[in-house]
Amino acid sequence: MNFNSICDRLKAFGLAVLLFIACNGCRPNRHAAIAGTWQTDSISTFVNGLTRTNNVFDAHWSLFEYRADGTVLERRKQQFRTYNYHFVSQDTLAYQDSTGTTIGTYQILKLDEERLVLKKNQKSFLPGANQELYEVRYFSKQKQE
Repeated sequence: MNFNSICDRLKAFGLAVLLFIACNGCRPNRHAAIAGTWQTDSISTFVNGLTRTNNVFDAHWSLFEYRADGTVLERRKQQFRTYNYHFVSQDTLAYQDSTGTTIGTYQILKLDEERLVLKKNQKSFLPGANQELYEVRYFSKQKQE
């Protein structure tokens, strides 16, 4: 191995490190984006080609307060529940109970400063193959007071 070969390898390694840093810098910070309180705006249910959307506010709909420590507080009327949350990937959010058991996994369809859209696949309740069931929840971020 000569000096030029070593220099070429160092240049290639340096370029790879720079590309890695640049690509990771382009990723949105999901924890910062989701932090805050989100109100349910509507819920759409899809069952084998049929869709039903409920966009009339319901007192049973929850507010979700995502915190920087990886917990989410769900508030519904006078009831409160706390879960842990983490990002399985850039587009997948998972909730866990206090023992670390996953209790729900959601596909993130949209997450920005104002909107959060989560999709949850549902288990089939009809016999047979090729069942497609899922729920999409639309949230708006509450303004800080």
